[in-house]
Amino acid sequence: MRVSPWKARCAAGIVRTGLALVGLVVALSPAAAQVDRPTEETLRSLQERARQIALYLQAVERTDELLKVQGSGAPPSDRTLVLPEAGGWRVLCLKDMAKETGVPGGAPRPALVIVGETTFSPDSGQVGTLGLIVPPRSAPAAIQAYGRALEQAETATLGLPETTRPLEDAVIREKDSTFTVYVVSRKPEEAPAAAGVAPGSVVIGRDFMVRVAASGRQVLTVEKLHDGEGVLSLLPRPPGAPILHEHDKGDLPAPTDVALVLRHPVLAPLLVLTGRFMFRVDREGGVTWLGPNPNPPARPAPAPSPPRPGGGR
Repeated sequence: MRVSPWKARCAAGIVRTGLALVGLVVALSPAAAQVDRPTEETLRSLQERARQIALYLQAVERTDELLKVQGSGAPPSDRTLVLPEAGGWRVLCLKDMAKETGVPGGAPRPALVIVGETTFSPDSGQVGTLGLIVPPRSAPAAIQAYGRALEQAETATLGLPETTRPLEDAVIREKDSTFTVYVVSRKPEEAPAAAGVAPGSVVIGRDFMVRVAASGRQVLTVEKLHDGEGVLSLLPRPPGAPILHEHDKGDLPAPTDVALVLRHPVLAPLLVLTGRFMFRVDREGGVTWLGPNPNPPARPAPAPSPPRPGGGR
């Protein structure tokens, strides 16, 4: 009897989840409790960053839906920018006039302009009425920096072989005025075989964290948040039945992992195995440390010593 690769992958995931749960009994023993662990402040920071990413992407998604509903009446925009502000979240539809035809060669690069604006409620997850701005108004300098940061981050990640459009990204301005941009590469829907994604599933991985200078003009660092990629089922499971993600970078779940659960609550509870620890992510994005990884990955064997000069055969 032939077994499809998708069914084999699901079966392997179930076996790994079972082994992890068995090992969890050992991990939570009094002796294991002595192991060092992430602080509660670290976990709270992770949860808050994941919440920011999930809400940002939700605001963009809701605004895109609003633009589609308006059809021909919608403003022609190049990107959507979300600004969490104390008085409420603003969502701006921006257009880069440099991409317009008819711009004379050698002319100064036109600024980004705002062609539409709405609001977003983090509590309800809904956007307000989209206001068209006619004629478009030039974006203030701070908005220009946000737009440049997004463009620089996308250019940096698209230069990597594993990254293709379409991209999802969320930009967050840090306290030191630099930008952190989270970029997720989504392979085109017309190539499901290449992506290896079955219906009713979502890819975890193909994501990057890009640090950009305060001006938005210089990429400081580009970090892959996963070395590989996995597929998580979105199909319903028995209540409380976990799904396992073996995280291959760092000691903590990536903020994009937690954000994925917030965007797809059916993934909860998600068990995340890092090299050292085990975590549980619930549907509200809460991250709980469960103990050390009961099955830590084997350390690579040391490289052989180079031959000594003058050695005989």
